[in-house]
This record gives sequence, C-alpha cells and structure tokens, in this order.
Amino acid sequence: MHAGLISPHEEEHLFRKLFEYYKKLYPKAKFKRVERKLTPRQVGEIYYTYPGEEAQATFTEKAEEISKATSLGYDTPIILLQAGNRMFLLDGHRRLRVAWMKKKGWKALIISTDKRGIEFGIERMVEGKVSELWK
Repeated sequence: MHAGLISPHEEEHLFRKLFEYYKKLYPKAKFKRVERKLTPRQVGEIYYTYPGEEAQATFTEKAEEISKATSLGYDTPIILLQAGNRMFLLDGHRRLRVAWMKKKGWKALIISTDKRGIEFGIERMVEGKVSELWK
C-alpha cells in the first residue's frame, strides 16, 4: 500500500463509526450494511458532497497518487449513504473522482435505508451528481 492512501481496514473502521452515528441520529430509521461493486454509470449517479477545506487543498495531489495506485490494484471502497434510490458520498471523494475520470466501477460500503421522508444533513452538502460535475 502506498503511503498516504487509506487502507481497506481503515475504511472499514470508519464505516462502522458512521453506521453507528446514523443509527443514533435517526433512531426511527432502520439501516443495513450493503457492499456493492458500482458500475461506472452508478458512480456517475452518486451525489457528490463537499469534501471540506483540507481535502480541497490536497485534492489534485492525492487524486494523482490514487490514480497511479489503481493500476497496482488499489481499490479501497468508498462509503455511501443510500436513501431510496439516492446515494450520497460520505467518504472517498478523491477515489470516487478518480473512478469517474477513468470510467471505472468502484467498490462501495453503503449505509442503506428505505425510510422515506427523512432529510439527512448530508443532503445540504451536495454539490451535484458526479456525472454533472465532471463532464
């Protein structure tokens, strides 16, 4: 694994924390874990969320490192929140962008709920669908 890249183990740990966070924050919703390999088309349908100032500052440099590492098999999953047919990016902004630019599918760990009528806070951070942002 290249230095500076998040490992699958680290991403799994973050997923568990986020899963518990959503269960506590939205106690009336039932959540389940889903693991899926997304197609390039599905990658384009993800609602991309604002990654934060620090991530923006190092975005290009880290994305280039991820892009090079994918040719060596790097594929740490991204983390998504799925509500109905909408998927919101929680973690893996650079990995997702690299997947889109390379027209690749990508593995995802998904916190899924079919509960309708919930407005998740992450929705306020949506910048647009991946396919709309980087044509």
